[in-house]
Amino acid sequence: MADPLAEVADDLYGVPPAGFIAARSARMKESGVDRALAARMKDLRKPAPAAWVVNLLVRERRDDLEQLLDVGGELRDAQTALDRGEITRLGRERRTLVAALTRTGGDLAAAAGQKVAPAVLDAVAATLDAGLADPEAAAAIRTGRLLRPLETIGFEPVDVAEAVAVPEAGSRAAEKRTAPPRPRPRAVDDADAELDRARTRADAVVARAEADARAAADELGDLEERVREARRALATAEREAEFLTQKRDAATEAHENARAALDTARRRRRDLG
Repeated sequence: MADPLAEVADDLYGVPPAGFIAARSARMKESGVDRALAARMKDLRKPAPAAWVVNLLVRERRDDLEQLLDVGGELRDAQTALDRGEITRLGRERRTLVAALTRTGGDLAAAAGQKVAPAVLDAVAATLDAGLADPEAAAAIRTGRLLRPLETIGFEPVDVAEAVAVPEAGSRAAEKRTAPPRPRPRAVDDADAELDRARTRADAVVARAEADARAAADELGDLEERVREARRALATAEREAEFLTQKRDAATEAHENARAALDTARRRRRDLG
């Protein structure tokens, strides 16, 4: 049986943040809402602006968002297989789709009367990237009930704890956020193990950075080649235009000469009676 609070949240998290509290209060006062449900509604937190924009994309551009998140799964598979060509292709597609969806999110927000700052759109793009990197982050985005933007750091799991209103039981989003552990003295063995883990994480981050750099270099090479082709085409077009101009000038002169000859012939015929 569906949680009635989730149904309420599905409606509320499509409301712009500025109107969220008023909309929540109105739902709490609706007839037929029992005290227990009203009390749970009161715990629903207002979403951050970037989270609301992503929620808006879920509602208004679901197909485009699913296309992007599907690329995330393909990209993870390509990285696991170390398929450089596929990583390059999908990396280019990822950047294009993230940029396009981010712009669309800004347009949808503006259409809803909410102008968002560039920093908010940066957080939207970071959230979409997090959904590409981590399946649980993608699942959190798909709920349409994000409370805060998400961020990916290397190949570490995305922190989705307490990032979703009314999260599904058992998901990482249902976990409580915890403060980072306080440093404590470590034995030498622990320090060595931690160093190995840090090196492994660093290697993973470097591998992804190298893949992104290769993809960017390949894309730059493609663009430079297209520029060269365009310049060659322009040079050819300019030569052709010059040739056609010369032909036009010659045709104009021939036409003028022919008209002059015609006028002369007509005068001679008139003179002959």
